Amino acid sequence: MKIGLISDTHKKVGRAKKAIDLLIENGAEYIIHAGDIVKEEVLEYLKEKKIPYIAVFGNNDYHLYRLVDEYNLHYEPFKFKLANHTFKLMHYPTKMFPLDTEIVIYGHTHQEDITYNGRNLILNPGETCARNRNYSSCMMLEILEDRYLVTHYYRFVGTDEWQSNLKEIKK
Repeated sequence: MKIGLISDTHKKVGRAKKAIDLLIENGAEYIIHAGDIVKEEVLEYLKEKKIPYIAVFGNNDYHLYRLVDEYNLHYEPFKFKLANHTFKLMHYPTKMFPLDTEIVIYGHTHQEDITYNGRNLILNPGETCARNRNYSSCMMLEILEDRYLVTHYYRFVGTDEWQSNLKEIKK
């Protein structure tokens, strides 16, 4: 299964849409947003694309609480199962402990993270908004029987071309 990961879209709806489109074009079957959505238009775009998705509230999403029943929004940390794997999704990295799921996804730091400790795959797709850096970032997680493939995509502000790095992790 291929799962697209975004986080920290903030007010940059155009950048969020470009990242979502990229992930779908590259085969994402599901999208996970790790918080700081900020703009309802991002959630509406996911809904329009008719792709299954899940999102958690970030520290800049208080105004979206009223939409919890309209979109697939959850309070952190949120645990769920997908593709026969257990996930924990949160915005704040401090909410990842204990490491009690196979895959942990977080946001907030605006910094990419691909860590595997032999039991837990820990991912942060970085900032889609390109607020702290000069590039927009997202990830694709492909779950295979014996390994994970994690592709980090990034696009420099003012360009249309996405670049990528692939990391293969044996389970």
